[in-house]
Amino acid sequence: MQFLIETDIMTDYLLASQKGKTILREALTTGICYTTMFNALELFRAAVTQDERDAVLRLLMVVRVLGFNARFAQSFAETALEIEHATGIIPSHREALTIGMAKASKLTILTKVYFDRYHAMKVVPVIRSSEEVPSA
Repeated sequence: MQFLIETDIMTDYLLASQKGKTILREALTTGICYTTMFNALELFRAAVTQDERDAVLRLLMVVRVLGFNARFAQSFAETALEIEHATGIIPSHREALTIGMAKASKLTILTKVYFDRYHAMKVVPVIRSSEEVPSA
C-alpha cells in the first residue's frame, strides 16, 4: 500500500511521544509513505525552534517528499475542474495539488482533518488510518 500523508497526520506524529502509537507509525509499517512539498512547507512554517525544524527534517527523511513540476500543472487543473463539474465542490489550490498528486501517483490519502472534504471529491481513495486500507 502507498499513502499520501497529509500535514495533520505528520503533525500528530511530531507532537506524540517517541514511543507513542500514531497513525503515521502504523502507516509506515503497512506501506510506503509519501507527502508533498507543500505539506513539508506547512510543517516548516509551523516549526518555531531549531529543535522543531530538526524534527521536521528527520520526519521528511522517512516520508518521501514528492515535488511539483510543470508537467503536473495541466493534469492537476483538469482534476480540479472534474471535481467541480462532478460534485459542485470547488477545490482550493492546496486541495487541487494534494488530490492531483495522489491521483497522478496512484496514492491513497491518509488524513483525519481533511477526510470529509477529500472523500466528497470522489477522485482518490481517502482513509483516516492505515487500518482502513481499501480492498483491491
